[in-house]
Amino acid sequence: MTVITIIMSIYLFMFEFKNYFIIKTKSELLIDNRVSSSSLKINVDLTMHRIPCYILNMDISDFTGAHTSNVQGTLVKKSLDKNGKILSMDTSEVNKKHEEKFTTEDVIKAFNEEQGCRLTGSFAVMRLPGNFHVASHTFAPIIREFREKGKDIHFNLTHTIHHISFEEEKDISLIREKFNEGIMTPMDGFYLVDDTQGTLLNYYIDIIPTEYEDIDGSTYEAFQFTYKQKKVDSGRMIPTIFFRYDISPMKMKYTKYYPGHFDGLINICAIFGGMFTIAGIIDSLLLKLFKGKKEVKGSV
Repeated sequence: MTVITIIMSIYLFMFEFKNYFIIKTKSELLIDNRVSSSSLKINVDLTMHRIPCYILNMDISDFTGAHTSNVQGTLVKKSLDKNGKILSMDTSEVNKKHEEKFTTEDVIKAFNEEQGCRLTGSFAVMRLPGNFHVASHTFAPIIREFREKGKDIHFNLTHTIHHISFEEEKDISLIREKFNEGIMTPMDGFYLVDDTQGTLLNYYIDIIPTEYEDIDGSTYEAFQFTYKQKKVDSGRMIPTIFFRYDISPMKMKYTKYYPGHFDGLINICAIFGGMFTIAGIIDSLLLKLFKGKKEVKGSV
């Protein structure tokens, strides 16, 4: 019995010794004490499959009432044909074309050809609850002119969300490489067909600031988020896709660490103490069992 106990103790000791050198990750929920005046970078890659770039733009607003139309940042608009291919290989020329003045005939032709538009890039917003939305509000005069001529526009909101994330893409890549924690791009690859008229699509995004601390003390900032989608009647509004976000006052922190020396020593002592205690109990039970059998034989 003693030999078995020693073998088991050595096995558990080696397992604990190896485990001591394995990097662990702990998570904790903290109050986010960063000021709300700081900015938040939003990275977007979105395709509207049946709305041409001529009358499409990105707008942002927050709960203070600030509203910005046709956000710039590093956003790039690429005109697509009905099969999703870029109409021009030189994207700079595509953007230049859409910055120039265009006619209603250009827009009618684009709709007839079922052109689409891909918006790719990033822009900064205040670190406050708000929304960014893909809309045609800026081009309301053109749409009104169409309707006055009896040429109504069919707004097809079918779209693909290739990518949406918050803050620096390089940090997100490093976090994916070094950590296996967090949900930072849950909307990537989402595709929705919606060719009904008079629709407002709302994506409600709950953002959780997250900090990652590596074993060498270097830190990375990212934002996890979850979302849900809801469709409502637009009434008299131009059909629009809203991404409404709210930022949590709490933050998640993931920290990589090695187990402490004291914890390792306690676990090793617990292994040896536990094994010899169990061995003693088993040895005592076996002794009583054999002693009982001998007494039975003696009485016979």
